[in-house]
Amino acid sequence: MNEDALLRETAAEIAGHCDAGRHDGCWKALNETGFTALRDAGDDGAPMATATQTALVVAELSKVVCGAPLVGSLVAGEALRLAGAAPEEPATVVLADDFGALGAAGGTAWDTTSLGRAIAIDGGELVAVAIGEPVPAGDLTRGVARTEGVPERLGAVDARQCEDFARLLVTADLLGAAEGLFAKAVEYAKQRVQFGQAIGSFQAIQHILARAFTEVEAMRSTLTHAARAIDTGEDPHTATLVAKAYASEAAVSVVEAAIQVFGGVAITWEFPAHLHLRRVVADAAVFGSAEHLYGLLHDELEGAGR
Repeated sequence: MNEDALLRETAAEIAGHCDAGRHDGCWKALNETGFTALRDAGDDGAPMATATQTALVVAELSKVVCGAPLVGSLVAGEALRLAGAAPEEPATVVLADDFGALGAAGGTAWDTTSLGRAIAIDGGELVAVAIGEPVPAGDLTRGVARTEGVPERLGAVDARQCEDFARLLVTADLLGAAEGLFAKAVEYAKQRVQFGQAIGSFQAIQHILARAFTEVEAMRSTLTHAARAIDTGEDPHTATLVAKAYASEAAVSVVEAAIQVFGGVAITWEFPAHLHLRRVVADAAVFGSAEHLYGLLHDELEGAGR
């Protein structure tokens, strides 16, 4: 078994024990396996895992909309490594008021479950702040909180590099949340019988699932391209903009298609479909909505004369 397959298998095992209401066990397992330190610097200063491997782990955990703060801690770890600062303890990141970019110390800490510290950017410098009281969030599995206390300065950092990596991981989170519910919808379509036959034999259901499948694979393709750009040392900016912009719309479309296949059961509180929908709708705004990112792409390509 190669390294990537082992990472996927281990992440899937942790996801398989995820409790939709509590994520302490998942967080403990992620720390024990070293998954929270995937982007920490190794002995040579390079991250211990590639961006491709990191995205793979994030997507696997997101298939069950795990609420352990893996994405936030990995983005914070990347920022700390780029700033040459040693991580004292797992931290998450502070976002701007619209969640579209990394924020200053007075912003909102995101993906905060089980964490007490967050990383912010003030004037091109990385700072650490304490996480304060939680605030209501649309995603019921992911903590959001105010920040408090005096910022601790950690060093200069390139915000664009941090945000390119963050967009990659949020894209992986969108892919996983969409793919997880889509896979359940496919199995349901094979098993649910109406008028004496499985609903998956109906052309209308086949069309819904076929379109959703193409969107899942397109998300995977743009994610893979963006991750490889980071891993090969290319400028990943355009690739991460494209991946996140597309996934922000496609993931919502896939989840809504899966809900349509499930029918009435999908709109009950006990069924997990609403958790997937809340996750992808919330993620769609984090580090830039599709509309905002497509606008950035248009302006950058126009400026380059393309």
